[in-house]
Amino acid sequence: MTDEQLVIEYQKTKAERCFEVLMDRHVRKVRGMVYAMVLNDHDADDLTQEVFLRAARNIGRFGGKAKFTTWLHCITRNAVYDFLRRRKRNVIEHRDEVPDPGCSRPTPDAALVGNEMTGDIHRAMEALSPRLRSAISLTAIHGLSSGEAARVEKCLPATMYWRVHEARRRLRKDLQEVLAS
Repeated sequence: MTDEQLVIEYQKTKAERCFEVLMDRHVRKVRGMVYAMVLNDHDADDLTQEVFLRAARNIGRFGGKAKFTTWLHCITRNAVYDFLRRRKRNVIEHRDEVPDPGCSRPTPDAALVGNEMTGDIHRAMEALSPRLRSAISLTAIHGLSSGEAARVEKCLPATMYWRVHEARRRLRKDLQEVLAS
């Protein structure tokens, strides 16, 4: 069944299995979107739960005017922005550890460079405003088109194009300065 069919089935029958399937399909992507905005595992986990609680509470109001994923991305965006407003901060904590690359083990030198680069990327991302961070996250990390990202952010496509352009420009500048030093 498609997402939209599952929503309709859930709205008719209140069968929890329909919502569970939707959640299973989208939890990784939502968690990834949230993490890209807050850059903190604990906060990302809490906010991912919040997103699905909000979705469960409001799924009866999903009217099918947009794709389910667009609707879910809007809920995600709102939850993250609410969180950032509550915290009244733009500062984001970053991890110092490098994600495990899989079976191969990096050399100590490679791990050190990886740690430094990860920290540099996190610092460059945290320097962006939440709207620029969201724009780059939705398009570059999660693969949404600028039009889809604009619908999620409830802005004009031209605004989204500018936000993506500006986020890339700032990230490029910040990371080039780091590499030059």
